[in-house]
This record gives sequence, C-alpha cells and structure tokens, in this order.
Amino acid sequence: MNYDALAKFYDLENADFIHDLDFWVALAKESNGEVLEIGCGTGRVLQQTARAGINITGIDNSEAMLTLARAKLDRKPELAARAKIINADMTNFALDRKFNLIIAPFNTFMHLLTLADQVAFLGCARRHLNSGGRLILDLTNPAPAYADSNESLTLERTFRDDDANLTIQQFATTHVDRTSQLAHILWQYDAIDSQGNVKRTLLPLKLRYTFPAEMSLLLEKCGFRLSHLYGDYNESPLEDESERMVVAAL
Repeated sequence: MNYDALAKFYDLENADFIHDLDFWVALAKESNGEVLEIGCGTGRVLQQTARAGINITGIDNSEAMLTLARAKLDRKPELAARAKIINADMTNFALDRKFNLIIAPFNTFMHLLTLADQVAFLGCARRHLNSGGRLILDLTNPAPAYADSNESLTLERTFRDDDANLTIQQFATTHVDRTSQLAHILWQYDAIDSQGNVKRTLLPLKLRYTFPAEMSLLLEKCGFRLSHLYGDYNESPLEDESERMVVAAL
C-alpha cells in the first residue's frame, strides 16, 4: 500500500470521524504519563490528546501523512508543545523513553500482514512500555466480516476538498480471503470538479484479521497479558455482532 498516495484522501475522509476520540483521551488521562501512538497518520487522535493537555509522541512510516500532521500542529503552537512526531517503522523502532500508555487506533494493527510483523510490533511495544502500563489496540471485529460475502462496489462516503473545490466520492470493493485472514480492498476515489469532470484514483490495500484467541496467544508470546476485549468505544463486551474489537493488554 502506498500510504503517501493515500494521505490527502485519508485526512479529508476521516476529518469528521470523532466517535473514538473521547475513548482515547480518557485512557490518556488515566495513564498519568506520556502516551505513544503507533500509526498516528495525519494526527487525528494525536491532536485531540494534546488538546487535553497530555504529552504524546506519534510514530508513522508515511512522511506524507506526517507532513499533514506537522502542518496542523504548526498552526497551533500550544498543541505542538505537547506533541512529538517521528517517522518510524512500527515493527522496528527505538525511542529514548518509555510510556505509561501505548495505543494503536483505528485498524493500525491490521496493517501487519504476517505473524512475524505482528510479533515484531508487539515486541517493540513491550520494550517501550513502563511497568504497569497498558497497550490498547483497535481492530475490526473479524466475525461480521467473515459472515458477509458481499464483494460489490460500494459507496463508502462523500466528502469535500475545499482547497481544490472538489467533491470526492469514495467507493470500495472488498474480498475476504478467509484462509489467509486477509481483506483485499480496492479503494476508488472519484474527484469531481465544478464542471462535473472526474479524476479517478485507485488504491489497493490489504488488512489482516486477528481472532480473539489468536490475539491472546500473540500477546502472551510477547510478554503481555490480555486484560479485556471490548466491542466498542463504550467498553461493551465483545460479541459476534460487534463492529470493533478493542484489545486491552498489560
């Protein structure tokens, strides 16, 4: 996946996604220390955490994503003073501090397509977590995805690029390879100008589903203990019908 090519679309399409922000900020406040966000992207969660008065470090391997995040912080010096952004690989990073809370919001962990990468990620997280700290991962619950066989082209959302005076329609097709636990997604972005001209961008993506028992074993292998599995940002118990699978580990 070319995350740099995705950056502008990603930032615009997720600008209004706020459903998880109270959850992350509450966790950060409870941690009583600095937070590490793995896969911070364009800074949606990072900014909100800094706005709550909490020091946070974000890492991501897409310089285009981080450029957008830095530009937002540059416009708000009071947030920039509490937020640090680093270009780093989430399977192989070494920072000069440890954290009370490490978070990987909104499917970040699903971008790890092999068990080796998942173990490397968790190993890095373990080495950067203070004793008594928590790791929180937010993934798509695999149960509904495995039950739904619909692979048709679907309009996901419509949003605006006001700077370029464009209306953008985002479509997706998804094929779930249940044996390999991979979702093969093709995102189609149609940018429509004021004259009705359309410029189409196609961006393929793979995400890996992880099941609850598998997650527990992965965490144990890497020195963690699974403490909770939630089905939403209100910390409801995980059920088959839950959209999210929020993993809390110690």
